Amino acid sequence: MDQRPNVLARSFQRLSSPVLAQVLERRATGMIIGVSALAHLGLMRWALPTWQCPLMQALGIPCPGCGLSRAMASLLHGDWAAALAQHAFAPLVLASLALIFGMALLPESIRQRGVAGVARFERRTGLVALLLLALVAYWLVRMLVFRSAFIHTTIG
Repeated sequence: MDQRPNVLARSFQRLSSPVLAQVLERRATGMIIGVSALAHLGLMRWALPTWQCPLMQALGIPCPGCGLSRAMASLLHGDWAAALAQHAFAPLVLASLALIFGMALLPESIRQRGVAGVARFERRTGLVALLLLALVAYWLVRMLVFRSAFIHTTIG
């Protein structure tokens, strides 16, 4: 008996379990993420010191998100070319942050319907998990193929 279909079904089931919906379920987590992102982008806007990537500071290795802050700041200034050059996932991350923070601010009944809708979408498509895997793949390509340019853009 061939077990491959069962393995594929289990793999898709794991891949399509809600990730973003779990964050959206917790209002306090959404508020913390939203306020932290706003504070960080605000500090960048006024050229004040911001917190640095702990992985880069400790090990000298850029994390998968290195460059996202500058890329999102470029997006907010309308400079899509610079934003995408700094980090290709900036538009998705900015939209996700807006969704997380926005959902945290909604009244409970509306927020719960939104969380349920996002969970259904994630279970049907597995898109969020696939995007997270793509982010790791993007990071690995930047580290292995474009290492010197990647490290240079994350330090500067």
